[in-house]
Amino acid sequence: MEVVLRELRSLCHSLLTRLSHLFRDYPPGTLQLTGVLGLAAVLYGIYAVRNGRKPPGEAGSEDSAATAAADASRSGNGAGPAGQALAGPDPPARSWAATQPAQAPARATGAATSRAVRAALAGVKVVTLSAPGVLLEEWDAAALQDAATLRPEAAAVAREVARAARVYVIAHVADDVGEATVRGACEAGGLVGDAHYQVPAHRLLFCSTLEGKVSMVRQLEPELHIDGDPQTVEDLKRFMPQLLHIVRPGVRAAASRFPNVGSAASLAAAFGAS
Repeated sequence: MEVVLRELRSLCHSLLTRLSHLFRDYPPGTLQLTGVLGLAAVLYGIYAVRNGRKPPGEAGSEDSAATAAADASRSGNGAGPAGQALAGPDPPARSWAATQPAQAPARATGAATSRAVRAALAGVKVVTLSAPGVLLEEWDAAALQDAATLRPEAAAVAREVARAARVYVIAHVADDVGEATVRGACEAGGLVGDAHYQVPAHRLLFCSTLEGKVSMVRQLEPELHIDGDPQTVEDLKRFMPQLLHIVRPGVRAAASRFPNVGSAASLAAAFGAS
């Protein structure tokens, strides 16, 4: 960094010297546009280096990822170009297998829940959550046509997750009616909003098929995906570093033999908050 700063200072000094000689030969008040632009570019470069600003094009990459995922969900195709499967990441050293109901941690509340969530998400930067069955009482798109009921304990855990990582909430719905129902429940329950502990509205995503949801998750490339649909867990087990299956009563846990897949009775139970 020091070398870069020295080079920029040297370049700036050289330009200033040339400009002073150039302006000396012109009447007062005359200024060449090219000299001004050159000086401005150098000064901006020094400012950007010193303040650690990102170069143009890097900002907004998060929204681009979400947009690409939403576009992929509309096609319902989880494959890459020319039908090639996307390569999955290497399995992590830590898995969610320890969150099996028989080994659920002790109940935690308040600050303890926050600490438990942060400890569980160590090294995790992006989390995707499927709303049906995980955040909502309803388990499928058909039920969401009539109502959407946010689980208070799940919403509390999700807000703590949003403090520690970038969270995307994905809902499989039948149509615009289901989308409006889910969005209304998430906003009314305080899960979606503008506060730092809430999920921003643009990260609440919707898809019309389960295949589209799989495609969205793979496009977003989270370190952890949490889902209540066993088929989705099966489809993602080879591609996600960590998967957590929230098991519906009467349904067997999916992909239980895979070390990167864990299961729990609820999102709150997975983090010891119930």
